[in-house]
Amino acid sequence: MSILIIILTLISGAVLATQSSINSAFAEKAGSFESAMINYLFGTVLMGIIVVLFGKVDMIAISEAPTWQLLCTFFGVGYVLLTIIAVPKIGVSAAVILVIVGQLTTGMVIDNFGWFENEIIHFDLKRFAGVILMFVALYFILKTNPKPNVKSSC
Repeated sequence: MSILIIILTLISGAVLATQSSINSAFAEKAGSFESAMINYLFGTVLMGIIVVLFGKVDMIAISEAPTWQLLCTFFGVGYVLLTIIAVPKIGVSAAVILVIVGQLTTGMVIDNFGWFENEIIHFDLKRFAGVILMFVALYFILKTNPKPNVKSSC
């Protein structure tokens, strides 16, 4: 496994935690839905520039993708919006660990069955131990959280 891929993936996790925190703070001023909209508006502009400079710019290929593959856009918006709402109430670390536990368990189901054209990676005892340890981490992080914040960011 390439160390570069591991480092880049670790950085993406740090970026997601930072994004969640900044989006939450922005939502305090602008609102949750507005914060998510601005996130995607500026993200679209930035990605448009990146695609023009470095991408294939093959919009026909995008239109030929199966419809189910375009569902990822809804999942991305859902993630951003839900973390914007959750972070002020439970904190960044609790929100991030909950996201990771959700990703890990869903990822293992997808791997085990090879859904969405992915390679099959069967669930085994080591993976089960990893899930259990993540739930233990989740327990301790949620247990040490102060009382939930009652401010609403919606």
